[in-house]
Amino acid sequence: MLLSGLKAFKRTFLNKITRLSEKHATTDATASSTSTSTSTSTSTSTPEAPPLPPSTGFIDQISTRHVQGWTIAPENPALRLNVEAFLPETGEKLGHGRADQFHYGLSGIGDGSRRYGFWFHLTREITPAERETLRVRVPGQGDLARSPNLSSWQPLLHVATDIVDNCNLRCPFCLYDYSAVRRTHVMTRDTLEAALRLLPYTKDGEFWFSCLHEPSMHPEFASFLDAIPPAFRKKVFFTTNLARRMPESYFRTLAQSGIDHINISMESRTPELYERMRKGARFPIFMENWDKLLAAFRDAGSTVALRYVIMAYKSNLHELPELSHYLLSEGRAAQVEIRYTYDVPFIDAAFRQQEFLEEAEWDWLQASLPVAEPGQILLARPPSPQNPAPADTQTETEAEAEAEAEAEAEAEAETASASALPIKPEETPQTVKEPEPRFVPGHYLAQLSWDGTLELKGISQASSGAALIEVPVVTKNIRDIPDIDIFLYELDCKSLQTSEAS
Repeated sequence: MLLSGLKAFKRTFLNKITRLSEKHATTDATASSTSTSTSTSTSTSTPEAPPLPPSTGFIDQISTRHVQGWTIAPENPALRLNVEAFLPETGEKLGHGRADQFHYGLSGIGDGSRRYGFWFHLTREITPAERETLRVRVPGQGDLARSPNLSSWQPLLHVATDIVDNCNLRCPFCLYDYSAVRRTHVMTRDTLEAALRLLPYTKDGEFWFSCLHEPSMHPEFASFLDAIPPAFRKKVFFTTNLARRMPESYFRTLAQSGIDHINISMESRTPELYERMRKGARFPIFMENWDKLLAAFRDAGSTVALRYVIMAYKSNLHELPELSHYLLSEGRAAQVEIRYTYDVPFIDAAFRQQEFLEEAEWDWLQASLPVAEPGQILLARPPSPQNPAPADTQTETEAEAEAEAEAEAEAEAETASASALPIKPEETPQTVKEPEPRFVPGHYLAQLSWDGTLELKGISQASSGAALIEVPVVTKNIRDIPDIDIFLYELDCKSLQTSEAS
C-alpha cells in the first residue's frame, strides 16, 4: 500500500520536473533562434557530401570531465547529429558523441521523442580556465550556445530526505499508511553530516529536508538546519504542518536560516474543519505558531519564501478562493498550491466518497480563484477525460510494464543466442545474466531515509516523449560512501558502459 502512495507522489514530482524542465527548455529554445548555426561552404575542387541542415541547441553542463546538452536540425528532425568538444585556442579535440539520448528537459521539439540529447566524457580532465573556454559544435557547423542555465555538474534532480519516519498528525487523506507505526526513529548527526555531502550535486530548492514525514518531530531539527553550510542553504526546503507548539526561538531560526522555502500544509481557517482535516491538530496551536512564524519573518526581513499547500475537498471548496487571496495578502505567501488527493488504497472509502471533488467542482474552483501573478497560485487537478494526458504519455504502470517487457525480450534474445551455440554433453550451460538497467547518465532521483539508506533511481533510456520511466540504479547507505563525487561519476560511467554494451 505504501508503494502505491510513493508511486503517486513520484508521479506528481516527475510532472513538476517536466514542467520546470519545459520552462528551461522554452527559454533555451527561444534564445537558440539567435544562435542557429549555418553550414560552411564546400570546396569546388573536391566533391563532398551535401552539407548538414543548420542545427540549433544548447550546452547544458560543462564539468572538468564531461559535457551535456542537446542539438537538433530543425529542417530534418529525424536526423541525429554528431557533436564534438574542443578548445578554440589550440584546436584540441576533447571528445565527441551523438545527440540521440533522451533529454528530459525538452518538450514540443522535433518529433516529440526528446531524443536529441548528448552526454559524453572528455578525453582528459580540463582545468577551470579551460572549462570557461570549452566549445561544442556539430562538425562542419558553428558552435552550440551555452544555456542561460549552464551548470557544472548537478546530477541529482532532487534529494528527498526524511530525518524522521513519523508524523504528529493522522490526516485522513495522507499518502503514507501510519496504521502500523508505533514509534519515531530519528536521523543521527553523523548520518546528517554524511547526507549534507550531497548538497553540491543538486539545484536550488531540490534538497528536501522532509518528504513524507514531519521534520519538527526531530528534537534537533533546528540545529540540523544550522548545520547546513551557508553556501548551500538555498538548495534546501522542507514541509511542515505547524501543528506542534514551538518556542519563538524556533521560528527565529527558520526566519534566519537562509533556506530556499518552507511549505506549510493547511486546508482551512475554520477551526472545526481544520481539525477534522488535520486529525490530531489543534487550531489554536496552529494559529499561535503561524502568528509567531509571520512575526519572526517580518522582524528578520526573511528571504525564506513561504509556500502554502492545500488539499481541495467538498468541505473547503468554497473557502479556497478567499483563503488563497488571504494567504497572498496576509500570509507572506510566495505561492499557494491547491492539490488533488493522491488516491492511495488505504484512504477510507467514506472519506473518498464524501470529499473528493467532481469535475464540475474543479471547474468552478479554477474559475473562482483570484487573479494573481504567474506562479503565485497553482491548481493541480486530477487527470480526467476532460484533461487527458498527451497521446505519447504513459502511466507509470504502463511505463514499467513496457520497460519490464523490453528487459524480458532482451533477456530472451540473449538466452536464445546462447542456446543456439553447440554445447558439449559434458559441459554445463552458462546462466544468462540479467541485463543491467539502461539509464540516462547524469540524471538521478535520490531518496534518503532517516537511517541513511540512499536509493537512487535513474531515467530509463527507454523513455520517450512525455513518458519518463524510472529504473532502480543503486541502494546504499550514505555513510558507506567515502567520496560522493567518485560515487556519482562511476554511476555515469556505468550508464555509458551499459548503453554501449547493449
